[in-house]
Amino acid sequence: MVKKILKLLAVVLMLFLCAAYLRFHFLGKELDIESVKPYLTQSIEDKNDKMELTYLGCAGFIINYHDKGILCDPYISNPGIFNFGKKHTPWKDKVAETTLKSIDMVTISHGHYDHCYDIKDLCNYLQPESKIIADISVQYQLNSIYTNKTFQNTGLHYQEQQQWIYNQDSTFRVYPLQSIHNPHIGKMEFFKGKYSAPLNQLPERAWQWPKGEDYSYLIDILDNDTSIAYRIVLVNGNLNTEGMSALKNISNQRHSDLQLQIFWKEELVKENMMNVYGVAKPEKVILHHWNNFFVSFDEPLQYLRDSHLPEVLKEYNNKGIPVSMMLPFTSVKL
Repeated sequence: MVKKILKLLAVVLMLFLCAAYLRFHFLGKELDIESVKPYLTQSIEDKNDKMELTYLGCAGFIINYHDKGILCDPYISNPGIFNFGKKHTPWKDKVAETTLKSIDMVTISHGHYDHCYDIKDLCNYLQPESKIIADISVQYQLNSIYTNKTFQNTGLHYQEQQQWIYNQDSTFRVYPLQSIHNPHIGKMEFFKGKYSAPLNQLPERAWQWPKGEDYSYLIDILDNDTSIAYRIVLVNGNLNTEGMSALKNISNQRHSDLQLQIFWKEELVKENMMNVYGVAKPEKVILHHWNNFFVSFDEPLQYLRDSHLPEVLKEYNNKGIPVSMMLPFTSVKL
């Protein structure tokens, strides 16, 4: 009897692993760029070219204003199963060194590797007093990058009241918004754990990059320390009750100019996306995290099937909602 039960469990496990493999194998679909060309984000050239937005793929962005930069979610390598921990794309191969050296603030939404895998090499370019902002579990996970560096480690605590965090010269400030990570398959969310003590080295396996807690960010670009030149709401999960309440309170004072919206599974994000859109009232929405981050950028670009990206772009714009997208490693003027 025991042997039969063990055999049954083994079969069930094999079927689950096969289903998971097939799910990830067919996760993406090649993107026909011609089909989305009408919906690619366009530069605004009449604003003195002060501000530039660069999309890194997945959930990564660099925002440059004058000679300062803020980078969100440092990930560009797209390692596969067999070269995880070994494949590290040099930042200078994808981003101009002048842009990299302008960065003095980094935000990380959560600890999964597709949001912070390339932080170590990035540290070679950051300003000496750069602030790296992330959940406290993520800071423990990245602890080794601070060795012999003067970077400021800003660890966020999920249940505490959040505050505005400023960069060195107050060009940027960010407000963390508590968010919820969506499940990966069905109701299952992979790598949910967290670290409670600092690690001595960066993890070498994908499952050693647990989520910790999830944050979206409200980002203000400032003139003269106090005047808001531009406001961006960067959505990296579904805002929870506290996150939405904070966004409402701050948006009552000033609406956002831009919503950077995670869009990897349409059904799981669209309701929260429209709630944020209704509160923040941005002039435009740019979708992110739509590309298949398991596929190298050296291969044809894929989007995640569950995003239904080409159809979604057309649908929202037909409804009068200004939704667009950017291709990885392209830049626009804001």
